[in-house]
Formats: sequence, C-alpha cells, structure tokens
Amino acid sequence: MCNTNIVNINNQKISFKNKDNQVFCTSLDIARVFGRRHDNVLSIIDNKIKNLRKIGENQYILNFKESYEHRKIEGFKGITKYRYYQLNRDGFSLITMGLTGAKALKWQVQFIDAFNQMEKLLQQKIANPSKYLMDLMNLISPNLPHDDYKVSVIITKNPYSKESKNVFSLDYLVDNRTPKDPTSNQKEFNNE
Repeated sequence: MCNTNIVNINNQKISFKNKDNQVFCTSLDIARVFGRRHDNVLSIIDNKIKNLRKIGENQYILNFKESYEHRKIEGFKGITKYRYYQLNRDGFSLITMGLTGAKALKWQVQFIDAFNQMEKLLQQKIANPSKYLMDLMNLISPNLPHDDYKVSVIITKNPYSKESKNVFSLDYLVDNRTPKDPTSNQKEFNNE
C-alpha cells in the first residue's frame, strides 16, 4: 500500500510517498526544489552510491531505490524510459548535506519537516489495531503445525488495572482433515 502527501517547498509541489513503513521523495523533487538539473542530481547520487560501495557501507545504498517512469517526449515518436531515484530520509540527508547556503538550509529544513509529518501519519496508521492483528498473524503463521491444533484468543480491556475485563474470547479448533467455520466455537463477552 502506498500513500501520498503533497507538500509545497520553494513553490514546488513535492509528493512524499510512504510504502512498507518508509517515507520517500524523489531525485526529481530534489532537482526542482534546489534548482539543479536532474542529470546533475542523478550524477551526485550515482557518485554517492559508488563511494558508499568503495568504503564498504553497502547498507546505506538501500536508502536509494533506482526507478523509472515512462514519458512521452514532444517531437519524438514513442515513449522513453526516464531514470530517477526514490530516497528515504537518510538518502535525502546524504545527498543534500553538501548543499550549502541559507536558501539550501531553508529547503532542507522544509524537507525534514515534511518527512517528519509523513512519518507521524505513518505511525498513526501503524497504531491501527488491524495492523497489529496482521503482524500477529505473520508471527503465528510459520509456527502452525500441520496436524490438528487449537488457537485460543482472549482480548482483555485495561489488562494492567483492577478493572481489567475480558471483552472477547475465541477457541478455534483446526482439524486439518475437515475445514470448519471459526465462528462455530466462538464465545463473546458483553462489551461494556
């Protein structure tokens, strides 16, 4: 799932996207905001990646994802493949560290604020209980036996207080020979 947030930096609309719990901007965004030619920004990123490999810091290369978009260029027949990079916060920082001056600093701060805003939104979405349930299922799934087994789930409201109360309980028997309806053994507590 990929979400987008548009932020205005230096009179440019910048799309910050989040995917797989990471927030990204693009090399195209950096070129527009900092007033650089995109081919020069690509060259800076390519050199940064080359130098990261040279010094053995390969894990930082993961901050840059080479991507392509297809564009129709006026005056030419057909569609051309246009190269750019997606950069997370660390990739952005590595590239823009060398850009100096008051204007560059102003735009760097605005980019960082936008990264912070998107990461905050992302954390709010992660706090959604359905995300926790999906994570729980991903943890449980590899450990399920191939023969019969039972899964018991209890949801407790205020688990660390004297007023703790079980609000939901489910015992689910898995008979791998005959599929069963999980709601047939369900017991619910009154949710007050």
